[in-house]
Amino acid sequence: MLATLFVFALWFDMDPVFERASTVAFLLAGYVIFALALVATTWKDWWLDARLAGPAHAVDVIVFTALIAFTEGYDSPYFTFFTFLLLAAAIRWGWRATTLTAILLMALYLTAGMVVSGSGEQSTVHDFVDRTGHLVILSFVLIWFGVNRWRAGMHPLETSAFTEPVLDESPVATGLRAAMHAADSGSGVLVWREHGKNHADVFVARDGDLTLSQMSGKAIGAIATPFLYDLDNDRALTRDEERNLRGLSARDLIQAKPAKEFRLRDGLAVPIKTGSGEGELFLEDVPNLSVDHIDIGASIASDIVGLVERHALMIAIEESAEARSRLTLARDLHDSVVQFLAGTAFRLEALKRDLNAGRDVQPDLNHLKQLMLQEQGELRSFIAALRSAPQIELEALVQDLRSLASRLAQQWDVFCDFSAETTDMMVPTRLQLDTQHLVREAVANAVRHAGAKSVTIKLRTEAQKLRLDFINDGTRYPNSPLTGELPRSLSERVKLAGGEFELSRGMGVTRISVSLPIGRVN
Repeated sequence: MLATLFVFALWFDMDPVFERASTVAFLLAGYVIFALALVATTWKDWWLDARLAGPAHAVDVIVFTALIAFTEGYDSPYFTFFTFLLLAAAIRWGWRATTLTAILLMALYLTAGMVVSGSGEQSTVHDFVDRTGHLVILSFVLIWFGVNRWRAGMHPLETSAFTEPVLDESPVATGLRAAMHAADSGSGVLVWREHGKNHADVFVARDGDLTLSQMSGKAIGAIATPFLYDLDNDRALTRDEERNLRGLSARDLIQAKPAKEFRLRDGLAVPIKTGSGEGELFLEDVPNLSVDHIDIGASIASDIVGLVERHALMIAIEESAEARSRLTLARDLHDSVVQFLAGTAFRLEALKRDLNAGRDVQPDLNHLKQLMLQEQGELRSFIAALRSAPQIELEALVQDLRSLASRLAQQWDVFCDFSAETTDMMVPTRLQLDTQHLVREAVANAVRHAGAKSVTIKLRTEAQKLRLDFINDGTRYPNSPLTGELPRSLSERVKLAGGEFELSRGMGVTRISVSLPIGRVN
């Protein structure tokens, strides 16, 4: 395009500022023909594009030197050609080649200027020295561009808007589809091996279909960095640590048998390594495949690694949430149904002794039956609470706890007093379940482990907290010679609810104070 522009300038300019217009015209015309031939040769051949980059760059430098010698004045294209050459070096090879090109061009420019200005005119010499200074400054700018492009290529972004993992689909399959979309690839193959397994899963996407198969062995080929491959011509192209292009044998990198089985011919190969496995990605039918796709492959590999790791994290979070839900439900059932059955067994043992003593146990059995019906209602309320809205009125919670305290007194044959000092407010449904189970557990432990005859329960609200005090007249809890130790089931319930507890003993009674956060979101 540059050469064509100056050819037309020579053609239409009646008074050009070129010293030897005919020579320059022939030079530029020949260069235009060379450039068109180069475009036609490398348009769809990444191998020739890489191989001819060096010779083409040499021709560009020669033309630049000739233009310096044969042109002068402000119409001389030396400055634009200089910029083009440095940008070409930066894009093709990086900052080192850009620096060497800049040094060579400035030396040629200054030398040609000295030769042309052999007449000794001070103004001509001054012009070349001044322009050389401008070229030095421009060189630093373009070298900086090459340095930053190199860094960007060596350190691709670890996260991007690549795709998001889908929990009900393999992240490898999702990654293959996303990689094909990112590279505009028509077909793709991803060979994936989990650590510790002797086989590999092979995902093949072709003609809109995704198939999964297995293959023995470890890998299709020896892939360390992204590379372009052409199996028919046994060509491969990659970049080394210095970002220099290296030509390799494609058949040394990709095994012939699996390549034939999965119909691999030419495209982009990308290695993928994560903490759980590793694999090779092959993208084919990529339009305008070029050496730029090597850097794109590195970015795709980073994105797939991030996708696989995010999928594993989401699975771990989901399993953790399920485990916590199972643990919570198990504790709820333990603190409701299991404790009730334990209390029922306690009462039945007493009724058995009364029956052996000849007493009439019919009223007590009817009363126990009534308690079981009430417990059935409590269990239904518990299930309804799990399905209900996230919040309830605090007054409703107080009524439930008062009714529960009354039933526990009858169930455990213990004096159970409940009192509340609260304000009108809404509390989470989860808090309702937690307080009910804490009351059940506290009364049951006081009777079973401390032999208590009376339990006093006090409820009050503080700043974004609900406080429960349990006072029983039993002995100190076992496992501690001083103040006693809170039963494990009760302490774990408090911790699971996100609360705090304090255990103290004095004047023949044991006091347990529990604080639960009202604003806690489950």
